[in-house]
Amino acid sequence: MSSAQIKSGNEAASKPALRRFFGRSIFRRSDTSLLALVVVITLIAASALSDFRTLSNINNLLNTTALIAIVAIGEAVVILARQIDLSVGAIVGICAYLVGEGSGHFSGPIGPVMGVLMALGLGAAFGLGNAVLVDGVKMPAIIATLATLSIYTGFQIIVNNGSQLYLTQVPAWLAGLRGNAWFGIGTFIWIAAICLVVVSFLLRKTRFGRDVYALGSNPGAAIYLGIRVRLRTYQIFALCGALAGLGGLLYVSEFGNVDATAGSGMNLTVIAAAVVGGVSLFGGSGTALNAVLGALLLGEIQNILELTHISVFAEQTLQGAAIVVAVAVYAVVSHRLRRPVRRESANKPETEVANALGNSHGHSTGETAND
Repeated sequence: MSSAQIKSGNEAASKPALRRFFGRSIFRRSDTSLLALVVVITLIAASALSDFRTLSNINNLLNTTALIAIVAIGEAVVILARQIDLSVGAIVGICAYLVGEGSGHFSGPIGPVMGVLMALGLGAAFGLGNAVLVDGVKMPAIIATLATLSIYTGFQIIVNNGSQLYLTQVPAWLAGLRGNAWFGIGTFIWIAAICLVVVSFLLRKTRFGRDVYALGSNPGAAIYLGIRVRLRTYQIFALCGALAGLGGLLYVSEFGNVDATAGSGMNLTVIAAAVVGGVSLFGGSGTALNAVLGALLLGEIQNILELTHISVFAEQTLQGAAIVVAVAVYAVVSHRLRRPVRRESANKPETEVANALGNSHGHSTGETAND
């Protein structure tokens, strides 16, 4: 083989890698397309609304987004396994009140550690309650978590007993959590980033993650392959509940006023964040990063609507319409960006057959000539 042929072969082999790194392939990723949409909306809002560009507004937007993103990451894991959890809002509310009340009993450096462990433990316990109904009673997840939504909300009202928890009643470390920053980045953002890294690692690099994707893609095949479905069911709901409990801890510092309605309405918000971000409701497709980007998109839309000073009723209507438009635009863009992949895939068998026939013809001709 000549040096020219070797060089040509090396160039042909390097082209797919270069295209994946620099070319259009990078924009076929759903998270990249969504990030581009977020950047476009940010640029438009920054140029049209002067209040949007202020440091206080950006800080408020990122803190609110971080809270939603943490809960949405847990919801995304459940959805990936072809389940759903409608009780996360109630878990956030009840954990906010219980952790806010209980954290006052711990002082010193151990206080934050115990507060986080309490939030994760309580949330995981409520998540396991959902898993018991789904696995033990064999209830569909949407029915089971709708029931626990009412149960946990009622329990929240009983525990709350008509009282409110104010920021002045919680320890200083919890009251100042929202305003603290490490290296110029808010604590909420750091916590959300840690949750994103940990859950992404679990989904991508562990057997637990592979089993979650298998359950979401084909539950019947997952059982046939020997995946421990019952164990994974308890684990995914416990993880979702734990992150909702952690969201409850941040809720106290974010809003500073916890009552019986805390966390209400968050259920659909976190589900919408995961779905808008690209996590399939049919399971088996999506990442934790998709949920975070979806939360960022929804948080940005809500922030823009609030800055326009419209009525709360019109805000809800426009927010829903904006979600529909965003999902529609994102779906069309993703469809168009994936189209070349399908064309290449469709033409690939014909190309391979033609190459095979050509090689076969070349070999036969060479053999005939040698004979």
